[in-house]
Amino acid sequence: MLDATQTRSLTTEKDLEHPIEAVWRAMTDSEWLAVWFFPNDIEPVVGHKFTIWSRPIERWDGEFKCQVLAVEPGRMLRFSWSGGDDELKGFGRYIDTTVTWTISQLPDGGTHFVFIQDGIDAAPTADAVYDVMLKGSQSVLNSLAKRLPDLIEHGA
Repeated sequence: MLDATQTRSLTTEKDLEHPIEAVWRAMTDSEWLAVWFFPNDIEPVVGHKFTIWSRPIERWDGEFKCQVLAVEPGRMLRFSWSGGDDELKGFGRYIDTTVTWTISQLPDGGTHFVFIQDGIDAAPTADAVYDVMLKGSQSVLNSLAKRLPDLIEHGA
């Protein structure tokens, strides 16, 4: 039987055709981040508390409470990510996790993006939330790849 404190992590990676400076802006500029991820009020400053607004479901208001934990400009952003509700159908969990986004330049000038989410409950009853978060991480990185050209072309 698993101890209640055991957790698991998910890792999703994607190579992007775009320069690291543009990807960094897409990770840390609230307006750009909202285009491919979720509406938010992020600032890339250690200690900054921010909210990620998702779609409200049942008893949950759709808000994830977050706090910037570490910033290495042009390389890494780490933040806490907490929210949800234990009574949500399908999701069925409150999460209290840490997300780390790391980027590195590829030889062709593109960017390698790594999305890690640590602290997801390892209990079998949390398999649904793990699956939702894994599919979500893949979906948002695909969205970033799709939306980044427009952000670069039209972004202020």
